[in-house]
Amino acid sequence: MVDPWPPDAKFQMGDYAAKKGRASWRGRIVGWYRTDLTKLGYAIESYFEPGSVQIYPETAIDAWKPPVLERE
Repeated sequence: MVDPWPPDAKFQMGDYAAKKGRASWRGRIVGWYRTDLTKLGYAIESYFEPGSVQIYPETAIDAWKPPVLERE
């Protein structure tokens, strides 16, 4: 069973986000979760290391714009 995307979500599937603070994790949102301690959180696949995913609560991330790649 697949739950619909939460209506209270600040971010949507495919949005780019970055972890706040000193630790840097930047990538694309690929999923969401809720726990007893986390009202809403996201799974973020790294932009720089595809396939590597971290989860963060919504309060720990900001919107992020990926760098523009130069074309040859």
